[in-house]
Amino acid sequence: MRAPRAFEEGVKHLLADLNDEQYAAVTHGEGPLLVVAGAGTGKTQVITRRVAWLIAQQRAAPEEILALTFTDRAAEEMQGRVDRLVPYGYATTPIKTFHAWGDELLRENAHRLGISGELRVLGRAEVVLLLREHLFELGLSRFAPLGDPTRFLGDVAGYISRAKEEGVGADQIDTFAADLCARAETLRSETVDDEKVRRQVSAHADALQRLGEEHGELATAYRAYRTILARNGLLDFGDQVLLAYELLRDDPLVAARVRERHRWLLVDEYQDTNRLQGALVDLIAQGSRNLTAVGDDDQSIYRFRGAAIENILGFVDRYPDASKVVLTRNYRSTTPILSAARRLIRFNDPERLETKLGISKELRAEVEGSAPHPVAFRRFRTTADEADWIASEIRSSVASGRLPRDHAVLVRANVDTAEISRSLNMAGIPWRASGAAGLYDRPEVRLLLAGLRHAADPDASAPLFLIAADPRFKVPAGTLAAAVGKSRRDHRPLREALQAVGAINPDTVRLLSRLSDLVKESVERTSGEVLYRWLRESGLLAELTREATPEADEQIRNIGRLFDVVRSRSRLLELDRAPFLVRYLEELGEAGDDPSAADVDPDLDAVALLTVHQAKGLEFPVVFVANMVETRFPARGRPPRLALAAELGGSDEIVPRDPRAPETPTALDEEALREERRLAYVALTRAREQLYLTASERATGGVRPRKVSRFISEALDLARTQLEETAFTGERSSAVAALEVAEPAPAVLPARAPGAAEQTPLTLSYTAIEAYLACPLRYHYQQRLRIPLPPHHAAIYGSALHAAVAEFHRGQMVGAVPESEALVEALNRSWQSAGFISRTHEEARYAAALKVLERFSDEERASGTVPAYVEKDFSFEIGGHKIRGRWDRVDVTPLASGERTREIPVIEMSDETLRPTLPLSDEWVVISDYKSGGRDDEEGNATRARDALQLQIYALAWRAATGRLPDEVSLRFLDSGKTATVPVDPKRIAKARDRIVEAAEGIQSGSMEAKPDRMNCTYCAYRELCPSSKAPAGRPS
Repeated sequence: MRAPRAFEEGVKHLLADLNDEQYAAVTHGEGPLLVVAGAGTGKTQVITRRVAWLIAQQRAAPEEILALTFTDRAAEEMQGRVDRLVPYGYATTPIKTFHAWGDELLRENAHRLGISGELRVLGRAEVVLLLREHLFELGLSRFAPLGDPTRFLGDVAGYISRAKEEGVGADQIDTFAADLCARAETLRSETVDDEKVRRQVSAHADALQRLGEEHGELATAYRAYRTILARNGLLDFGDQVLLAYELLRDDPLVAARVRERHRWLLVDEYQDTNRLQGALVDLIAQGSRNLTAVGDDDQSIYRFRGAAIENILGFVDRYPDASKVVLTRNYRSTTPILSAARRLIRFNDPERLETKLGISKELRAEVEGSAPHPVAFRRFRTTADEADWIASEIRSSVASGRLPRDHAVLVRANVDTAEISRSLNMAGIPWRASGAAGLYDRPEVRLLLAGLRHAADPDASAPLFLIAADPRFKVPAGTLAAAVGKSRRDHRPLREALQAVGAINPDTVRLLSRLSDLVKESVERTSGEVLYRWLRESGLLAELTREATPEADEQIRNIGRLFDVVRSRSRLLELDRAPFLVRYLEELGEAGDDPSAADVDPDLDAVALLTVHQAKGLEFPVVFVANMVETRFPARGRPPRLALAAELGGSDEIVPRDPRAPETPTALDEEALREERRLAYVALTRAREQLYLTASERATGGVRPRKVSRFISEALDLARTQLEETAFTGERSSAVAALEVAEPAPAVLPARAPGAAEQTPLTLSYTAIEAYLACPLRYHYQQRLRIPLPPHHAAIYGSALHAAVAEFHRGQMVGAVPESEALVEALNRSWQSAGFISRTHEEARYAAALKVLERFSDEERASGTVPAYVEKDFSFEIGGHKIRGRWDRVDVTPLASGERTREIPVIEMSDETLRPTLPLSDEWVVISDYKSGGRDDEEGNATRARDALQLQIYALAWRAATGRLPDEVSLRFLDSGKTATVPVDPKRIAKARDRIVEAAEGIQSGSMEAKPDRMNCTYCAYRELCPSSKAPAGRPS
């Protein structure tokens, strides 16, 4: 298919603003390419424009390109940029994480692996529970002591995970174990004259023997664990890549199909790939060898996660014919910052690409100011002085006109943030952190979990105490204290004691009545429904929505995260009821499960307080790198209790050194220091205009002096003695004040300005657009805060039917129409026993769904019509904003000459350039949306189809993908079996386009005022929370 002329014209714009090096990388032809992209040189721009260029030049169809990266956020960013370059048809260009791509490959080829296509992937804590359940099948002895047999299971799980990351199998570990034992025997047979040395050699042999036996045990457990997973049809996170690699390695047919499908492969952040991911990339690229690897060895900072810098350092050895492009024009930082960073990283020579390949990686500043600030170093007496000075500098900077969010304070580890956060609080400076606390530790989450635990076990005292002590419920402190005492004296549950002591207090009686109702409901209702009932009864959600502050918004997001956790965990239970879920959550917690709290909105105007790892990929005008002292930065890593040996590809030296060998730093020690230096390099290159490096002589309250980090000496080209002689800055006037110990502090967030605008282009769905047009505050609750809602039987019924219908059509499209049993199985997989009025109600709805499926299947088989597309993603742009969605069904019927009965609808839009990517001839196109409801009123159904904004969006998406509107749109009502099909009306399409723009502009302006209306409010899911609601009491559910 030839690219449209408009797209060809767009190629000129695509390349116009690239520098010479970027141009060379984007327009590279066939064969392997290594793009060495230094910090701030436009790496992501190169990848995304290369994707667009390959498509525009017809070197590749969109689906023939595979781009791999590491995080969902990075994949979404790349996808968004590609959307804007090739906005129509983007969905056929896979841009995925390694694990997402591997998971997709495994599901697609499940039959070849002998596993179910409905893969269940275990998290780390679930792996530990599985090991516990099958403990005595693992063959453990040393690692399952009889006094505490589960003590080391978390360590065993971590060891197996690392082995999978390195592509190491049980047989390799067995071989390593046997080699250690053989070395021990050899040492014992040696003749050593010196008695002292002989004892040392003997002890060394014993250590090798023990290590070998331990690894033999671990190999046995690893082998048994994989057998258990296979027997139960389970995967763990590592399997998504490991099994994908083994499938490509061992199945020539699958490998051939993958290589044919993905003729072009691009890998982002290549320096962070582990050995297994690197090997997987090499397997995919074996066919066309059209591999583009983009990365920077100087920013390889994830060794602790298994990242193998050898992949990028050895790229040219594996691909001798590779072209090399080095991006050196930096669009972020000033010359002083880049010079300091370069001086620092050169201490890693010669283990860098620059020296290995004989290239120059010296970054040149492209955004130099008139008088760039030099990199500053400040030394303090104590860490408290250091934190106070940082807060003072930021306050002065904000007073001079900068925004709080222009500043970042970077530290080596989260533990280093406590004093800085306290000083920022004292200075009244808003700040935000990332991943600072676990979800279960958040007060709002603890209150909700206490309600769930009480429903599971009303006689448990701790949950009830936590609830009764919450000021929302107004239980007098004296009453609660007396009840606790009575409970202890009488050996009775706290519930009974509180009933007796608090009988005369109305608030106490009211609380106990609510909790009693909650317990009763937990017998019949799912855990999610019980949790939502408690959320409503507690008044917590209503209180937070009324507050409308950033802190309240953050708590609402955490509540939403809790509901996500409960939803995902409860699906794994045989019976979803509160007692079983609570027990399962407790077991997961014991195994180390602690989901992260919701991140604070990154767009808030607040100082970023981050670890250097969290700051990777970010940039700020002003950066403070704090606590740069020896032992803190560089840090002294501590290997895990069961570490994968370096001889097996791990990053830790666990084999003891021969006592007769000289004491010198090992290669791993040197690489660990180089990794810390790369981490410091990343920290320095986050700064755009000003960079401060700070260190303090002593920790607050400490007495041991600390040395300034060698990295400051290397970056500033100053001797350590010069740094140590630097005068202290901002000493405290009070010796007592210097002894203050900072307590961890909650983030101080800026007040949420009414109408805070979103400046970046939006990504909107029909659901978001419809919500905003109905009521902007509903959009805020639904899309921004994601306030959890109770499950509703209509949604569960509809989504399960949709899943079964999609299963039917997918089989139909490949010539294998599913039998009724397969459709029922698809229905069951999506069915949830939640939201129904009663068990009888659920049974009636399920029986109705079976009848609907039977009729649908019979009618579709009889019609013989096969859709062209089912559940197909689309994306297009309007007014610079991306609209995403999915067509339920598209029917395309070729027309013979003269067969067309109606002209193709036409609409003109002045602000767009069409770039069609779907093939097109003269065809009759009907786009349908399935609905589970429906009535026999044909005229009413037709009116609903004509007015449906969702169908109009579908039509606009088809026009974007093909250059023309569809002929008709339809609503297919599954319950009634009726179909309402109407011609596409260009006037309605134009009106729909205007409504989309109206919603996008409103959202961008930040206008979130309620639009109270009796009808809308009556059926709004947030009616009980909204302060502006006009809904009458007794709204129908």
